[in-house]
Amino acid sequence: MILAIAAARGLYFAALMLLFGSAAFEVLLKKQLPFVAPVLLPRRGMLLAALAAALVWFALAAAQMADAADLATIRLAATATLFGNLFVLRVAVLLGLLLLPARRLTGTAVLAAAALSLPSATSHAATASPAGLAATGTILDAVHLLTCGFWIGGLAVLIALFRRKDPNMLQVLSLFSDTALVAVLLLAMTGMINIVTILLVGNHVRAPVYLAVLGAKLALVGIMLALALVNRFALTEAGEHPKIARNAVIELGLGLIVVLLAGLLGQLSPVQ
Repeated sequence: MILAIAAARGLYFAALMLLFGSAAFEVLLKKQLPFVAPVLLPRRGMLLAALAAALVWFALAAAQMADAADLATIRLAATATLFGNLFVLRVAVLLGLLLLPARRLTGTAVLAAAALSLPSATSHAATASPAGLAATGTILDAVHLLTCGFWIGGLAVLIALFRRKDPNMLQVLSLFSDTALVAVLLLAMTGMINIVTILLVGNHVRAPVYLAVLGAKLALVGIMLALALVNRFALTEAGEHPKIARNAVIELGLGLIVVLLAGLLGQLSPVQ
């Protein structure tokens, strides 16, 4: 059950990060580099994947909480728990996204950001925060999710532009490097604060499985950061666009694995 919920959770976050980040970076592209033609990405597929994952995630979580899988249990979980209330709100936001025209990128980015950040209210960072500071933990976790989404979704746009051999890649790379750097700094800062909040507050014994998964996640993020730095400070200056494109694909793949591991971390107890 834990692995199934983790998979649904990871898919939900991955799909919405791609949706939010790609839309947000395209909005930025349109504003800063209006001569770059729009990118065609399967955003409807991302949205449907997020909606399906949300439904499976909630159904499995409700069954796990009540040790039963029937409509009455699901209805009770949806109306009597914060997790359920947020699920209903998330589904409403996702349905709103379905009704939004495909090229309304600003609206897509805003609604996807809302659906992506809502689970932060029940995250480990929120529940582990000291009394009275749960809102702070929620905000930090939401920023963590959104900055990761901008990075991953921006990479998807970058890869699409490389594949069509866009003539404006130098300007696009410069814009992505500058904005992604800010996102990565915020991602790292909020991630470190979350780790301290979850693991270093209190005198509990840390769970080895949680620490192992967290270590694997951090190692992959470290590789992603190394690739990003190589792209920014070595390959971009040398005009090595094929190598940058290759590294971007690797970064995106690693990023999606990181998100799936984050989905698993959300289902594991950090302490014994």
